[in-house]
Amino acid sequence: MTLSFSALESFYWVSQLRSFSAAAEKLNVTQPTISYRIRELEEQLGVSLFVRQKRQLLLTSEGEALKHYAESMIAIARDIESNIKTRNTGLPTLRVGVIDSFAAVCLPALLDELDNRFSGTRIAATVDTSHRLADQLSEGLLDIAVLSTPPSHDNVALELLGRQSVDWIASQKLQLPQTTVSDGELLRQRIFATPAPSNLHSLTIGALAATAGGGLRLNVCNSLGTILRLVESGTGISILPTRLLQEQIRLGMIQVLKTHTILPLQEVFIGTNKGAIVRALPQVAQMIRKVSASVGFCN
Repeated sequence: MTLSFSALESFYWVSQLRSFSAAAEKLNVTQPTISYRIRELEEQLGVSLFVRQKRQLLLTSEGEALKHYAESMIAIARDIESNIKTRNTGLPTLRVGVIDSFAAVCLPALLDELDNRFSGTRIAATVDTSHRLADQLSEGLLDIAVLSTPPSHDNVALELLGRQSVDWIASQKLQLPQTTVSDGELLRQRIFATPAPSNLHSLTIGALAATAGGGLRLNVCNSLGTILRLVESGTGISILPTRLLQEQIRLGMIQVLKTHTILPLQEVFIGTNKGAIVRALPQVAQMIRKVSASVGFCN
């Protein structure tokens, strides 16, 4: 019995996306092709791999067992392409996801690195929150991403890139105390954060929930760059990655507030989908590390 790799790949993506049509779109084939491959695989193995319950596509116990093997085989295929096919490393399109802070500090240098290494490669860059980027990685919509403290997905591999400090940031125009600022004083300011379930939103709620009770008035904006400009103008305050404001802090335009709450360092990861077959991903990850180190993105 010889199992078809295309059938195993089709099974893997159906198991991940819980949809024959989504797997067909992912693999750029028709849905009947996916159905045929799965049926052929089930006949060869003599077991049922999926069962439908209340419009949901679920794995059988045999399907769960096969999923681990399929995931391993796809990872091996990726390693083969990465380590053996070294003469032709061009990529048609590389789908890269990054958090706002990385985009602001590192994305231009990373694009230059990619151009130098993979001439002619088209880059599809997505800038979003870590939670959304992790979801897109899991669904196979991204090849690689830079994320901060992302949610867990069974099919997403994470490698620690470093840790990043965050602080309460305000414009000097607000003339807040240079000594420790109380939670009450923070609450009297207009507070900005990215929308839930982002890390900055969770940090802000966590830092002030005890003092504010149910009265925390949090202003949300889905653009970190816009929040930066609002804070710089003195419109409000925010918890932000300190690395983004080094120059403004040096020039005395921005104040890092001293508060009673010590904010935890935020872990930054390079994430990939375990089933992705893109031979250059290890090289791209190395470029991300190189660019991050060159600009001091992480502590």
